Amino acid sequence: MSGDVRQLILSNGQELLCEVMQWPDLDVDDSEVMIIRKAAKIIIQENFKEGTRWFTFRPFMTYQDDNSSLCSLMPYHIMSIGHPSDLLKNQYTKYSRMMAAELAEKIQDTNDPFSQYMETSEDLGLDSDSSFDNILPFKIDPNKLN
Repeated sequence: MSGDVRQLILSNGQELLCEVMQWPDLDVDDSEVMIIRKAAKIIIQENFKEGTRWFTFRPFMTYQDDNSSLCSLMPYHIMSIGHPSDLLKNQYTKYSRMMAAELAEKIQDTNDPFSQYMETSEDLGLDSDSSFDNILPFKIDPNKLN
């Protein structure tokens, strides 16, 4: 890990692990933000009947699963900052590696994550040489609101 790994508890109760890339200097500018990366929410789940508890990681922000993605965090939303235990830091390192490998696999498969949803002429039941004789042209006047 190249950054300063910290465990944060936010004012909304979310707990996260991240690498702090830049600490805010609130003495100079009180609107300065904390720059973080590899931010992962800690999800706590419990089974009260069996008396068990387990933890999982999820990306802190949707589609921010790339390890190089930077994120800004307002320091006034942080309730507590701590150093994670060695066990938690090791699990976080494994999670970061897994996310990097998963992202690399996705990039190899396709450049566009929505390519599987694109419709082709075969999907629409059209021949590749079929013409669109039944389509009427529609002229739009740019000076009018349609």
